[in-house]
Amino acid sequence: MTHSHCIAIVDDNLTQRMILTRLLEKDYTVASFDSGSSFLASADSFDAVLLDIDMPDINGYDTCRRFREQLRGADVPIIFVSAHDTTPERVAAYEAGGDDFLTKPIAAHELRHKLGNAIELREKMRTLASQSTDAQRLAFTAMSSMGDLGVVIEFLRKSAMATSYPAIATRLMAAMKAWGLRGAVEVRGRHQQVALNAEGPMTAMQAAVLEKLRDIGRIFEMGSRAVINFDNVSLLVENLPVDDPDKVGRLRDHLAVLAESADMRLAALDANSERDLQKQGIEAALDELRAAMQQAARHSGISHRQGRSAVLESIEQLGRVVPTLGLTEVQTSYLSDLISHAGDETQTYFDEVAQQESDFADVAARLQRLAQADYRL
Repeated sequence: MTHSHCIAIVDDNLTQRMILTRLLEKDYTVASFDSGSSFLASADSFDAVLLDIDMPDINGYDTCRRFREQLRGADVPIIFVSAHDTTPERVAAYEAGGDDFLTKPIAAHELRHKLGNAIELREKMRTLASQSTDAQRLAFTAMSSMGDLGVVIEFLRKSAMATSYPAIATRLMAAMKAWGLRGAVEVRGRHQQVALNAEGPMTAMQAAVLEKLRDIGRIFEMGSRAVINFDNVSLLVENLPVDDPDKVGRLRDHLAVLAESADMRLAALDANSERDLQKQGIEAALDELRAAMQQAARHSGISHRQGRSAVLESIEQLGRVVPTLGLTEVQTSYLSDLISHAGDETQTYFDEVAQQESDFADVAARLQRLAQADYRL
């Protein structure tokens, strides 16, 4: 950074103003103000503002709102400075129009890092606003010709093919940008959470706002900002065109459709993932069953053959011995019938055992086909 960038420090505490000035004066031109009213009365332009919250005349929240109403303050990064770092304070700072938050006592490296990023992002946004590439102009023209509903249709088409949480979040963000909306997207799948804005990962303040307002209802509006919530998706919009109520109404409906569609697609991805896990479990169990059956078949095959031969041979030997026992004809006939019946019963038993083994193999084969079937959504 160069001294061409001017930073405003607004804090009623003289010591705090001196500390911040010493930290920044080597890299920036610094202007300090002891109250919100003196800052608002200044006609100077600034590249970033460090704004205290607790001030006696006008607190930081109201100072921020009034500065945003001025032409010079529309896009200037405002970083709130407070000794208290709570979610309600972050949400209030965000609602007032703040861009980031620093907690006292301030670490020098964090201060320089956040200021540098805020100023760099502002310059990039101004460059993108004034200069677009041929590809960007072509994409904008095509999207404009389709109209707002075309953006919804394009999102539905592409999200139906999305196979990951980041892909869904990226397409939601692209749809918002196609409507000229700034903000952030959060998708919450069973195995991953993705939170991003147009420049990359969402800021800590955006994350705090979404966390605070996640359970507030389906749609929550606060001036030009809005939050849309579904079970697995939250959208944060920062620049609704409040001067055009009809367009706001259309965008609200379209955003709700996008969020609900993304929510359903996330649920489908989670269901597919669960089925994949179940399929892996079934296949593992089948492998164990198949191995056990093969081992049992090897042992039982030998045992059955040996047992069958031994039993049938014993029965045949018994049948040959009967005539030598000196029994009456009636006794011999009776014993012969019993031996013959025992032979038939033994043969039936071993045939049933073989059939059961074949049935087990058929069941395993059917389970294998079921496990390999693809029922993905």
